Amino acid sequence: MTIEFNEKTKIRFNRFKGQVYLHIPIVCEGSTDSDEILFMYDTGAYLTVINRERYEWYNLDKLPRKEVSIGGYVGTASGYLFQIPGLIVGRRLLTGVWAFSPKSMDVKQNLLGDNVIEYFMPFQDNLNDCFYFIDNPKPEPYIHPNTKFSLACDNVIFRRDRW
Repeated sequence: MTIEFNEKTKIRFNRFKGQVYLHIPIVCEGSTDSDEILFMYDTGAYLTVINRERYEWYNLDKLPRKEVSIGGYVGTASGYLFQIPGLIVGRRLLTGVWAFSPKSMDVKQNLLGDNVIEYFMPFQDNLNDCFYFIDNPKPEPYIHPNTKFSLACDNVIFRRDRW
């Protein structure tokens, strides 16, 4: 199979116990380009999740939010639904990314969910030990099946000055 990498963006990643973890810079009040959140790449997560520690660390708890309960693989968790001002995925800036933060400090994992992954076609190059996100020309932003609430981000901006 041949894959054409027209607008590929290389993403820093680690592997741990068979999972891929991506280093994704966050853009919010007071952050710098070096501020990153380590997200587990999770195609089973319909929504991006930021653990309570990172949520408070980046002052995301000061943003407008809605209290919700969300079900998943390990059960139901109560927490907050909010929009992250921005995430930098390679040379793309995604603004207004919807995310969930659980109230419990016991949840340690950050998950990069389908509402972000939808905008890209991921490709893992094991030969060169690289992980790429390629622009998805026809994203179908995720809509929650119970509420018909769009969880798409507000905008995707291409930044030519990066990398």
